[in-house]
Order: sequence, then C-alpha cells, then structure tokens
Amino acid sequence: MTRRSIVVSSCAGLLLSTAPTTHAERPIGNTEIAATSSAELPHFRPTRREAERELERALLGLPSADSLAAVHEMVSSRPHVAGTAGDRAVIDKLATSYERLGLEVERHEFWAYLPRPVAAELAVVAPEYIELPLVERPVEGDPHVAHPETTFGWNAYSADGDVTASVVYANYGRREDFARLEELGIPVEGRIVLARYGEIFRGHKAKFASAAGAAGLLLFNDPEQTAYARGLMYPEGGWANDSYIQRGSILVLPYSGDPLTPFEAATRDAERLDPADVALPSIPVQPVGWGAAGEIFRRMTGPAVPEEWQGALPYNYRLSGGDELRLRLRVDQAASLVRTENVVGTLRGARHPDQLVIVGSHHDAWSFGAGDPNAGTIVVYELARAFSELARRGWRPDRSLVFANWGAEEFGIIGSVEWVEAHRRALGAGAVAYINLDGAAMGPNFGASAAPLLKQLVLDVAAAVPALSGQGSLLETWRRRTDSEGGEPPIGDLGGGSDHVGFYCHLGIPSAGLSARGSSGVSYHSNYETLAWYRQVVGDDYRPAILLARVVGLMVARLANADLLPLSFERYGSDLARHARTLAERPAIEDDPAIRDLIERGERFAERAGALRLELAARLDQGVLSDGQIERVNSVLLALERAWVDPDGLPGRPWFRNLFAATDEDAGYSAWMLPRLRWALERQGEPIAVATAAYDRVLDELERRLDGIDEILAPTGDDR
Repeated sequence: MTRRSIVVSSCAGLLLSTAPTTHAERPIGNTEIAATSSAELPHFRPTRREAERELERALLGLPSADSLAAVHEMVSSRPHVAGTAGDRAVIDKLATSYERLGLEVERHEFWAYLPRPVAAELAVVAPEYIELPLVERPVEGDPHVAHPETTFGWNAYSADGDVTASVVYANYGRREDFARLEELGIPVEGRIVLARYGEIFRGHKAKFASAAGAAGLLLFNDPEQTAYARGLMYPEGGWANDSYIQRGSILVLPYSGDPLTPFEAATRDAERLDPADVALPSIPVQPVGWGAAGEIFRRMTGPAVPEEWQGALPYNYRLSGGDELRLRLRVDQAASLVRTENVVGTLRGARHPDQLVIVGSHHDAWSFGAGDPNAGTIVVYELARAFSELARRGWRPDRSLVFANWGAEEFGIIGSVEWVEAHRRALGAGAVAYINLDGAAMGPNFGASAAPLLKQLVLDVAAAVPALSGQGSLLETWRRRTDSEGGEPPIGDLGGGSDHVGFYCHLGIPSAGLSARGSSGVSYHSNYETLAWYRQVVGDDYRPAILLARVVGLMVARLANADLLPLSFERYGSDLARHARTLAERPAIEDDPAIRDLIERGERFAERAGALRLELAARLDQGVLSDGQIERVNSVLLALERAWVDPDGLPGRPWFRNLFAATDEDAGYSAWMLPRLRWALERQGEPIAVATAAYDRVLDELERRLDGIDEILAPTGDDR
C-alpha cells in the first residue's frame, strides 16, 4: 500500500457530510497505525473517549513521507533570507498551499528594521598578506551551494567598520572569559577578538567584546564540536568542513521583535525609535570558517591558553597574536525598513472558536534552511494537512487550530513577536497553548522543553505514540535513552532563542518546544544547509518528521478537544520549589528564610493542586460535572499562566513579563527560571526578600484561583 493510499484509508470511517460536526458527535475510522496503549484520556467525558481514540488512531496514520518531501522541496530550493525575493516566494507558496487546504489564511504584514550584507573582507596583513575566505566553497553532488543568491557569511546588525589591529583569543567570548583575560594581563582594548561559537548566544559575545574595548570580533566553529573531531566532513559525511560558516544575528536588546517598535506592532506607519537611540552592536563582527581561524591561530605567538580553552585545531591556541601579527577586518551592511509577512492558517473550532491551540515554526532562513527552520516548517504544514483532511470529511475541532509560519525570526524573533503584539488582546483571552517546532526534525532522539502546565501532556502523548523502532512506545525509548527507566524523562525549561518567547515570556501563554535531534552532522545557518545535506545526513525517509507530526498531532487534538483542558497546574508548585531549591544552594543564601518559605509554599500548592486535579478528573469520569461547571473551570485554567505575568515586567527588562521564566541575560538561549529572584541574586538589584515577595503574590493569586475552582465544584454553585 502506498503512503498516499494510507492517508485516504485512515479516514474511511468518516461520514461525508456538508455540515461540520464536533468530534464528540462523530467517530473517526480506524487506521493501520495504532497507538501503543489505550489512552485513558481522563480530561474527556467517558462518552467522548472512544471518538477521541479513533481520531488519534487516524492522526497517527496520516503523516506521509511523500507529503513531507514535497513541501521540503517547495520551501528549501532557494535561499530565502527575510525580506528578499526568495522569502516572498516562500510566503506565497505557503499561503497558497494553506488556502488549498481550506484554512482561513492571514498574511500578516509587518515592517522591520533589517540589515543586508554589502561587503566584507578579512586578511592577515602582517607579517605577510593572506586574504581569508568568507564564503563556503561548492561541493560535489550538491548544486545548491553554488546558487547565485547565496551570500558570504555575515552577522546581522554588525556595525560597519574597517579595522587593522592585532588579535586576542577569548575562548567562547563569555563575560567570564573576558574577565579571565584581564586577570591574565592580556589587553583587549583596540584589538580584534577571535572567539569560538558555543555556550552563549553570539550576540552576547559581541556585547562582551565591545564592553571590553575590542575593535572587532571574529567568530568560528571549533572542530571540537562541529568538524573532524566528531566524524567525516561534508560531503563525505555530515560534519563541517573548513569553509563552513555559521551566519546569524547578533542583536541583543531587552526585548524581542523589531528593534525600533518595542511593545507595539511594526506596521508600516508605526511610530518608531531612531536607530541611533537603540543599543545596536557597536563593533564590526564577522563569522569565519575554522579553516580561516586556523590560518590566524598558526601565526599567533603569544602566551599559551588555559588548558580548557584549547580546541581541536592542530595548533597551540594562544591568548594573543604577538607583536607582529596583524589582521584587517572590514564589514559593510545597510539597514532599512523591510516588508515581510507571517503566514497563519486557521481551522476554526466548532464549540469554542475563540480558544486557540497554536503550532508554529518560522519560514525565513540564512540560506536554504533545509534544517533551520524547514525541518520544523514541514511538520507544521503536515499537521495542517492532516487536520484539514479530517475537516474535509466532516470533523471539526472544538477549539480553533492555528498553524503559523513566522517571518524574520532569524534576525531577532521578529515576526512572531509582531503577531503577538498585534493580537495581544485575543491571545491573552483565548490562547490555550503554543507549540514551537523550529528546525525540529533533525534526528532520531525525541526531546522537549515546556512550561509546567504542558509537561504531563507531553508525557501522556509520548506514551501513546509508537517508537520509531516499532518496538514499544516513544516514552519507553525516551526513558531508556535518558537513563530514566521507571521515572520521568527530562523535560527542559523553556528559555530564549525561538518563537515561543513572545507567547510565553511576554504574554504568559503556556508553551512547549519539541524536537527530534541526534544526526551525525551540522549545517546550521550555512550555505550547506541544503536538501542534499539533509537527506544524506538526517535521512530521506523523513522518520523524525513523521514522529514529531504524530506527537504534536495528539497534543493538539487533546488540547483542542478535551472537555477539561489537559493542563497539569500542580506542576507550578513543584517546579517553583525545584527552581527555588536550586537557587538556595548558593552558599550566600542557603539559609535565607524567605527562600525556605517560598519552597514550602510551592510544595503545599503542588499537593493541593494535585488533589484538586484528581478530583476534577474523578467528577468528569462520574459524569457529575455540568457543561457550565466545565466551562467555568476551563476559564480558570486558561488564566493560570497569566497569573505569573507582571504588567511592569522584570527589572531592566519590562518587555519580559513572565515571572516564572525569561531568557538568560548573559547567554540568550538558556533560561532564567524565577528570573526576578535570579536577578536579585546575580545583580544585587534588590533585596532577596523583595524578590520573594513578588513570588508570594503570584502564589496568593494562584491559590485564589484554586479557591475559585473549589467554589465552582461546591454543591451550592450554579452549575447550569
């Protein structure tokens, strides 16, 4: 049987009807792909569970390698940097494809301040002259690499400059690395810094180099993490050859989105900041391949580096270049307001159309983007296709499903933030959850990061999805791989770095990021991130993408259709206690009474909320919850995450309003959990007691909302 015939037969049990019905009213036919266990579905009324099981069996069979491959071709065959002709072509194709699926399509236009590369040069000018390459060389068997629209490597928002100076090596370019250079007596002022990618966001490397007085910055991927130290290099294998260059933005601001319109949607006529008043990068920054970095290292004659700073290039790494070695770095970029779009397709819900379950990945890329973002873009589209196929046969979700492809994410998480800011009121009232799939399908190893509300749902769905091997469930293989047999596999905490930030950190919408990774190679943000690389290294059978489509499909179905929203609110207390306990391990505050009290309150809340969630499930199972009670409980559950939102935001970062999680101020990608408390500890900006008082207020509000659920369940309550 072909994959295409599976798609048709999996919905054979659907009655064709001109009038859409809710999934409670009409069961979905069986498919050849079955869940590994009979889901208990405690958030559904008993009378609706079999219909949900049939729907989920159908969803497990719908993802198609043929469909995924076709969409991958559509969005990855041309470079499509945000705002370029290639970007517009991808937007048009996605919008047209969603329209053909029968979705309501929004082409959300925004105007962002984006740079373009004009020119760049890098050369060793003394003791000899050697021009160093700034573009990947073509490779045999991958014609896309030589596409006429590819560019040399660049870091967006670099300052313009033409600098000739000596060189200093700064390891990963972290704050502590520059402090170590100062400790070791190595001057940075007026020098060009060479630093390797990794550990922190590249923009923070530029920020710390500038603060140390550097005249310029060069960034490279060390072979220790990305090249021959890991395996065979492209095109023979998948790892980075010497000309691989990682592009990327270096924008670091106390907010995400368009740099000129914080808090406001970046419409064409929006009031904007003057770029001169925005803390854009102040030094020229240029990414290079490890081959070019090696040409610099082998000429450096300064003191040897600390042992942990040595990488895998076949030279002794040095702290400085010595008296004779001098480099010339020239960077020229042009920034302007650039028009691009988000493409958002909606399948309207039958019972609660204003409640939204959102799945997204960005569509812009630094070149072809076959991995980042399109290994996620294809999963978003495949989910839209699967649910649209079911809708065509008469099924409708209870809540609305939103399938989003964001623009200009690579420049600073811009498109999704602009959409969030433009739809702030509707999202604040009705967004149930956001699931992010940025470059997600990159290997066999499933992983997830999530807000506390969504963690149990991830585990429940993983138990119902077959493992890629066909042996047991995904949850079982996930446990084995992570050495968590008999327990819970690790689910990470959401930080920065992708499109969940606007939803989660700004509006307080519970979010999750799902992925399948672990392939033997890297092409991230380079001209080698092509279909040929992806199919050679990740695979042409699209099994990771099929796995993710199944997992997210079931998550979306349960979020959209459950009578009681499947949100594990007791985890607020247990996760708060866990994070506070981690902070309390610091010697200076390990006996702080305010933090001890916060831990105890978190544990008590977890105990009470867990018991209440079990009571809700029991009453639903017994059929003693009325429609009115369910609707009122769900209103409380929808508002729970918003309890963490402080309208004034974090100190120094008012755009980040979620007191539970924010991006790390010094790293960008990672998370600061309980960020106001973390800020008080690391920046000494306010007393610990003041910070913990803010969390006491959140817990007070959460407990009031649990009181509200108790009142709804009380016998005297109006349960009509």
